[in-house]
Amino acid sequence: MDRDRFARVAVVIATFVLAPVLLEMLAWYIEGEDYNVSRAVTVLAVVAALALIAAVAGRVRGRLPVMLVTAMTVAAAGGLVLGFAAGFGPVLWNRGVPGELLGLSMIGIAAFTALTGGYLLFLYRRGLYVPHLETTAGPSPTTTKRKVIGESEILIRTLPEISHALEKALGSCVSVIDQEDLHFVAFFGPSGCAFYTDVLDDADLQHFFHETSPEERRVTYLRLGSQLHWIGGRLDTHLRSMESGTVIRTVLDVERGALFHYWVDHGRYIIGVTLDQRRVGVADDKMARLVDMIRGHFTLPPINQRIRPEPGANVRPIKKEDAWPESGS
Repeated sequence: MDRDRFARVAVVIATFVLAPVLLEMLAWYIEGEDYNVSRAVTVLAVVAALALIAAVAGRVRGRLPVMLVTAMTVAAAGGLVLGFAAGFGPVLWNRGVPGELLGLSMIGIAAFTALTGGYLLFLYRRGLYVPHLETTAGPSPTTTKRKVIGESEILIRTLPEISHALEKALGSCVSVIDQEDLHFVAFFGPSGCAFYTDVLDDADLQHFFHETSPEERRVTYLRLGSQLHWIGGRLDTHLRSMESGTVIRTVLDVERGALFHYWVDHGRYIIGVTLDQRRVGVADDKMARLVDMIRGHFTLPPINQRIRPEPGANVRPIKKEDAWPESGS
């Protein structure tokens, strides 16, 4: 469920449950009838809590599993305190020990729950727990325009207002988009996707679309890009111990084309897509050059300077009579 659906659930709870209770309490007050104040306050608190949970759940989204583990841990810590009071309160206050056994049982259960929650949080911090992520929060590009370059009709969508550096980055992305190889490029900043550009509506690419539309592909690409960036951040926690630095390039080389994720700077990255499996290498090289161009717009040095060997240049022929080296030698 998305945040709009969660918000509707909160409105339904508040409208059909909370409003009648408040109106009935008002009627009691006007008519001067007796009513149980504590019970009414309890009902109001429970209903308001349900509405609040429904409203907040739509906003935490991908963070919901972490919030649940945190809540479980806090509740377990409170259970430890309550268990101690229930178990030893009668002894300390000279009221007998009818709840001692129950209190000790609560302490044991709460201790187990607290240890479990702490262990899950530890695994999450180490990147071993991957919750389901949806589209990144923040505004989506809505300002649309089209540009014809050569034989390609390029779609450009941006946020209503972007900085001068982003304008230059957009120009660089438009310059590498082509119907032959690199078909989609999106730039993400700290607040989400700032712009994307593509040629998915080009007539020469329609044979790549059978059960999905170009618009559906765009939404999916943005979601996959945000998920790859999140997973890359989790992997960084492991690579940090090996002094390997940040994951700067991730390629999903699928059966039909490929999706590229390139790290630009802290909080900034780009994703690219080619629909043609034969052009994956060309599109990958374009993305590497594009990242260095964009980093230049933000006054950053290049990071993707790499040398492509000539075909067959790094392959050493082995004769049949040559013995294979022993393992580990």
